Amino acid sequence: MRQILYPLLSVFIINLLIPLQTAAAAPLPFMPSTEEQTITPKSTNDLFGGIMESLENGAAPFYGWAVTIITAIFIVGTVVMVLALLFKNGQWQKYGQGTMFISFIVMIVLRGLPIVILSIQTMDDLDLLIQKVVTTLSYSTIFIGLIGVAVSFLFRFGERLIEHPDFHRWSKNLLTVSIMMMVFSVLVPIIFPTI
Repeated sequence: MRQILYPLLSVFIINLLIPLQTAAAAPLPFMPSTEEQTITPKSTNDLFGGIMESLENGAAPFYGWAVTIITAIFIVGTVVMVLALLFKNGQWQKYGQGTMFISFIVMIVLRGLPIVILSIQTMDDLDLLIQKVVTTLSYSTIFIGLIGVAVSFLFRFGERLIEHPDFHRWSKNLLTVSIMMMVFSVLVPIIFPTI
């Protein structure tokens, strides 16, 4: 059976391929004809320039809409928080505060990220930006630690004034945490790069 099937199959495949060989001799529609042998180069700027121009034209309205929507969300969060304070609803107050905080952070990112992206030209600029972020976080932690120490002394004064035991515990805990924050914010940026 195989002796008959293989020759028949090979003849059938050859007969299928013969028209393709003759059709390939004729030029296809996308191939240049024999008269026009010169191929003119086309610039890719036409393609990419059009894409970039359409992106620039389309991004401006979306950016404006995003800023307007985030502003509206912030206003809604403010109204919800005020109404929650009036009606003494803790869950809605938490929702309003979270909405206001997140919309504020998103607005800072929307406004600040293009400035950061446009100001970074080289790897040195990126390295400088990361160093400045670490320095800013370190100084902010020291500032918050100093405020914590001041509040701790205020609690200690309140404990001596009315002799409430919770004030002593709060003062001790806040003083310990504030000093640890300040020490770590100074030591960690120095120690971590050397590890």
